[in-house]
Amino acid sequence: MNNFPALVLNADFRPLNYFPLSLWSWQDAVKAVFLSRVNVVSEYERLVRSPSREMRLPSVIALKQYVPTSRRPAFTRFNVFLRDAFACQYCGEELAAERLTFDHVVPRVAGGKTVWTNVVAGV
Repeated sequence: MNNFPALVLNADFRPLNYFPLSLWSWQDAVKAVFLSRVNVVSEYERLVRSPSREMRLPSVIALKQYVPTSRRPAFTRFNVFLRDAFACQYCGEELAAERLTFDHVVPRVAGGKTVWTNVVAGV
């Protein structure tokens, strides 16, 4: 039963997050449906039953109340790799995230800051 996550969309039908996508367990999705916090957009074929009710598990749900999202993506290693298309910015080779490093263009010891404009993916 754990293989039935629900994709969560904002009230405007955009994903809450892109990487990783917002996924809720089937239990949380069913609870949100019963509490009328979401609209069901799509369902799995899988049924769940209670003594008095039967329903298909939701596969895509949309929040009824809009949740404002930040306009700036979070500064994380993964987002730097994503921005740089998982490629070393020095040689251009595309690599798995595990092989990439988080490199400062101007080293921190020389006053370089850990900001979007001074950090790149490298090997």
